[in-house]
Amino acid sequence: MFKPAAFGPAIQQRRRGLPPIRDPRHPASRAPRIFADSADIGDIEPLYRAGIITGVTTNPTLVKRAGASSWAQAKAMLTDILNLLAPNPVSLELTELSHDAMLVQAQELAALGSNAVIKVPVGGYRAIDAHADPFTGLKVIRALWEQGIHTNATLVFNTTQAFWAANAGASCVSPFLGRVADYLARHDDADGLPGNSLYQASNPQRHHNTEYVACGGPLHDAGSRLVQEIVTTFAHYDIGTEVLAASIRNPAQLSEMLLAGADILTVPAPILAGVADHPLTDLGMQAFVADAAVFSGG
Repeated sequence: MFKPAAFGPAIQQRRRGLPPIRDPRHPASRAPRIFADSADIGDIEPLYRAGIITGVTTNPTLVKRAGASSWAQAKAMLTDILNLLAPNPVSLELTELSHDAMLVQAQELAALGSNAVIKVPVGGYRAIDAHADPFTGLKVIRALWEQGIHTNATLVFNTTQAFWAANAGASCVSPFLGRVADYLARHDDADGLPGNSLYQASNPQRHHNTEYVACGGPLHDAGSRLVQEIVTTFAHYDIGTEVLAASIRNPAQLSEMLLAGADILTVPAPILAGVADHPLTDLGMQAFVADAAVFSGG
């Protein structure tokens, strides 16, 4: 089971230094923000109207799934979401992969709404093109920071990626906690320590995660430990970049992210639709209604 570190003074001070998301008089004015991970405005609007979410994250897969079949149609759909959520943030992901083209597209997306946040993959460019600049994402984040455009550094899988993205000027970083656990479940050597598919000193291809993330606990908790490690590092160094917990798979991980100290949780709409539900709550309501029936009719 995920064991949260105590919220020490550094983490508490960091949280208190972030701007409140609600009226300061509200009892949860400094609670983590909740975003819907969706591009379907039909799913987003009821969550927004109910006060469940204060932002949205999208990506090309979600936009395609929501029905867009062209770039023009995608922009129209994203504009509708931006208008609905304004002034709350909506992350829009770049589809271009070269530095100059990414900057042009970022400006195009930023022009759709003042609440647009540009989602930039932090790395992986050489996996697409062996001759690509490995620092493309960091350079784009830096250039957009200089232009005053907010960015979300995405596809983060270790603390150093998160640190360098913050160092480049990212407004938030998105560790994909669910994908970490998925990868370990598929690729770990059953005879080794948990997390050995990402942390194994004898293999030079497997040294990109520290043992704090990849080892030291159950496989399914690895992503939660990753978020906790990033939050702790940012607190130690007074880094104001927000930690946006992404790739959440189930309601239990919502609690884990609250305990880990995440600043933002982006959650698939189907999970958000059930946040008020619990089997014992259902039983309690049924018993309440049954007992209250004696008072019906005055």
